[in-house]
Amino acid sequence: MDEFDFTADFASEEEMNDELDAILLALGDEIEADESRTSVLNPVRMRELLYTYKAVKLLVRGSSAKVTYKLHQPFQSMGSVSITGKEILMRNPVNFIRAAKFASNVEAYPKTDGTVCMTFTFHNLTVPIE
Repeated sequence: MDEFDFTADFASEEEMNDELDAILLALGDEIEADESRTSVLNPVRMRELLYTYKAVKLLVRGSSAKVTYKLHQPFQSMGSVSITGKEILMRNPVNFIRAAKFASNVEAYPKTDGTVCMTFTFHNLTVPIE
C-alpha cells in the first residue's frame, strides 16, 4: 500500500510535474489499449445519444442555435451532441434535464466567435467484444 501514501507531500514542483507526467502517460497507454480492442456498437447508448440530439433540436427550434452531433470522436467509444449559438434558450427545462441525464458529461463554454457552446458527451457508445 506504499504506492498510495497520503502522508507524504511533494518535495518540489518538479516532483509534482513528474508525477503528473507519469499519470498522463499511464492514461494514454490505457486509452490506446482500450481503443485497439475490437468493439461493437452499444445500441442502447446510441439510442440515448439520438434521443438527446432529437430532444435538444426540438427544444431550441425557432431559435438561431445550431444542434450537431459527432459519433466515434475523439475515440471510437465516444460521441457528442452540441448546441451552438449567440443565445441558447430552452423552452422546456424539464425536458432539457431529461435529455441531459443520458450524457456522461455536460459542459458549456464561450467560443472566440462570440457564441456559446453546450456539449453533451456520451461514453460507451461501443463495447469491447474481447
